[in-house]
Amino acid sequence: MSGTHHAVLTAIGADRPGLVDEVSRFVSERGGNLEDSRMVNLHGQFVIMMLVEGSGQVMEKLRAELDALAAKSRIHVELTSADMGRVTTSAALPFRLTTRAMDHPGLVQSVAHALRAMNVNIESAETTLQSAPITGAPLFEMEFVVSVPASTPVAELREALGRLCDDLNIDWQLTAL
Repeated sequence: MSGTHHAVLTAIGADRPGLVDEVSRFVSERGGNLEDSRMVNLHGQFVIMMLVEGSGQVMEKLRAELDALAAKSRIHVELTSADMGRVTTSAALPFRLTTRAMDHPGLVQSVAHALRAMNVNIESAETTLQSAPITGAPLFEMEFVVSVPASTPVAELREALGRLCDDLNIDWQLTAL
């Protein structure tokens, strides 16, 4: 294998100090370069997603030594090639969609389905469950960064989101990035 390759390293394990250091050191000591990452503590489970760049030899070395990292760091870890998954997309406009609603099942799926129906791609998503001020009722918040294709009229997207969010009692805002 020659040239530059990309892979996504995912790791999940009990949260503790030093976990990010161990995983990032594993990548760098084998010649890999961390290009992009997302990391979060979800109720005591720490989740790491890293886009790693390196030569074919680097990728082979990372794959060959994943079990040692998993055992040493007490995590579940995988490395998935990202070279085959690259998709050339047509022109799109970036937007941020933020929502807030009383928590109930199906909120993410309902919004994701509406976006899919308009051919809008979700580039990133973050959700949180918080207590409302004063009442303490559970409030569910979503923040999506989306790509709206040039062929999708933003006014139509706003209308579709407005109908859905009115039906589900969701406060929402769509802003250009």
